[in-house]
Amino acid sequence: MSTAARRVWIGAYLLGVLLVCLVIGFPSERLRAHVAQRLSAGLPGLSVAIQEIRPSLPPGADLREVRVSFTGAPLVVLDRLRISPDLLSLIRDVTEYRFQGTAAEGEISGTARLAARKEQHRLQLQAQWTGVLLQQLPILQGIQGSRVSGRMEGSLAISDQGSLTGKLRVVDSQVELARPLFDQKIFSFKTLDADLSLQNRTLLLRNGRLRGNEMDADLSGTIALSPSPGAGSLNLSGRVTPHHAFLAKMESRLPSNLLRRRTGISFRVNGPLDAPGVSFN
Repeated sequence: MSTAARRVWIGAYLLGVLLVCLVIGFPSERLRAHVAQRLSAGLPGLSVAIQEIRPSLPPGADLREVRVSFTGAPLVVLDRLRISPDLLSLIRDVTEYRFQGTAAEGEISGTARLAARKEQHRLQLQAQWTGVLLQQLPILQGIQGSRVSGRMEGSLAISDQGSLTGKLRVVDSQVELARPLFDQKIFSFKTLDADLSLQNRTLLLRNGRLRGNEMDADLSGTIALSPSPGAGSLNLSGRVTPHHAFLAKMESRLPSNLLRRRTGISFRVNGPLDAPGVSFN
């Protein structure tokens, strides 16, 4: 056997031994609790639960069924999440990680910086996602009598001060209302763009721009989160501009003063998430 072949064989043998030791001796239960605790401590109100964690190569960890909640409100379940550290950062005060995974048939990726000292629980995070199905998100599944579907993409950032900001876009969305609006229960939207931020249990929505098949709208306001899915509340306002075809169809059902508006119709949506009230001015 040549020297090169012998080196390859020895390297493969040592790698196999390392893998066996990792799998047999890997402290999955202890590490699973530690990782969940460190991630949860990075943002006040954030809770992370991990069903399973395994070692992976290149050095890192594979997490399965990662449940993310905020102040008790379930947000998303990640089917799979792979975390890889920047090896050089392991000897520094702040460790840097890369992650990628899947959730609700979409993909998520990003980077995180986490203080190595236990007394420092500050987390910095940048994340992006594409192709996430709204109808599979726990936070929307509990809305009684209503259904929301569509694909979502966007980004978010968590600062080391605990603030969260983000941008989102929803495409090809359909909303089925629990109660008809102008004798219509289903509305379709091509795009929805908005800026988001989080304060305590309240999600702030700004610069909302909705472009639909029946109408366009600009909106802003707040969404109060609740530990029970679908039990939050809405407080949104804005201006809606119905398309001509929709106005023609609704002519007999809309007040004449609204039909004459050339610059759109002011509206407000407030009340429980599963049955909000809608008013027009």
